[in-house]
Amino acid sequence: MSFDFPRNNGPAAFGALSIIVGALVVLSLDIHTAVSDPAHLRRTISEYGLGAQQWVFATGVLLLAVGSACTLVAAVRAGLVKVSSTAAVAMTLWTVGLVAVVVVPKQDWSNDATLGLGGAVHRLGATLAFVSIPIALIAFSIPWIGEGRWRSRARTTLVLAALGVAALLPIVYALLVGMTTSTPWYRVVTLGYVERLLVVAEVIALISLALWVKATSSAVRV
Repeated sequence: MSFDFPRNNGPAAFGALSIIVGALVVLSLDIHTAVSDPAHLRRTISEYGLGAQQWVFATGVLLLAVGSACTLVAAVRAGLVKVSSTAAVAMTLWTVGLVAVVVVPKQDWSNDATLGLGGAVHRLGATLAFVSIPIALIAFSIPWIGEGRWRSRARTTLVLAALGVAALLPIVYALLVGMTTSTPWYRVVTLGYVERLLVVAEVIALISLALWVKATSSAVRV
């Protein structure tokens, strides 16, 4: 499958391309690592920020953040959303969360058994990103469900966003178990597997939105 990125809708085209490339960078890193050490998939994705592949991980995540910001700018310019809308605010929080995950690396628990400020900021950024993007995608889609021209794209993005919400449920379940029993929440599920399922679902939905915004921007300019 090929994608045509016209020159006359720069932010939307660059945003879609940046998101796709960023996702492929992180996916390639994960596949490469899994081939040599399958057990690594049980660990969280952000652990790449502690190793020799830190720059690859940072590059992929920052491309996702930059692409998301450009997609939001293009969506506002095309009239898809307003700056003060729930979709725009949630998309901004998703972008900020991604940047925080890169700027403040995951805490290395092998060197420190207590949660420090950096570890807390990293967790907050990851949580902010994971929770905000499904909200943004749903808020983007709902107003356009009944609009003829973009109805199909809106419905596709909404369904994919719903799958992202579903992928969050194992973590919600683990948190509930952690609050009601003596079992730590992160031992209820294999966090690495669940996180990867969540990231794949959310990024595919984000790509759907980016391509929709690109199509919208092209139509507006034409």
